[in-house]
Amino acid sequence: MYQIYYLSVTVNLIVGIALSAKLIESKFPAVGKMIDAFAENGVLRLWLGILATAVGVLKLLLVTDGDMRIVGDLFPALAGIFAGLSLVLEHYREKGAVFAPMVSRAADFLIGYKPLWGILAFAAAVLHFLFHGALFL
Repeated sequence: MYQIYYLSVTVNLIVGIALSAKLIESKFPAVGKMIDAFAENGVLRLWLGILATAVGVLKLLLVTDGDMRIVGDLFPALAGIFAGLSLVLEHYREKGAVFAPMVSRAADFLIGYKPLWGILAFAAAVLHFLFHGALFL
């Protein structure tokens, strides 16, 4: 389904920018100022996280015509799921939510590496857009 393909590329690109905004701002101050307001809006980040997670799961389930089942979309789907979950868990952690011990460890892992998830989501979006028919992309 090309709609899910387009959503995956777009959402991974936006979530990648949102997660790595601080890293982008430290390397490129002029660009960082443009995305600063976008990266600090908590409700927007929550909805981006929910959307990225949902699109990542749909990307695993629905296959674009001519693509391999699951394997062909594994990298963009996992990048979207991890990036989305890190945004959602970060939002609830900032609100003071208390997680179960296992969820708390997963949240620490996902939130601790959020710039990495942002870079991976951004890279997945760009590579998936450029090399649509690649086996592991």
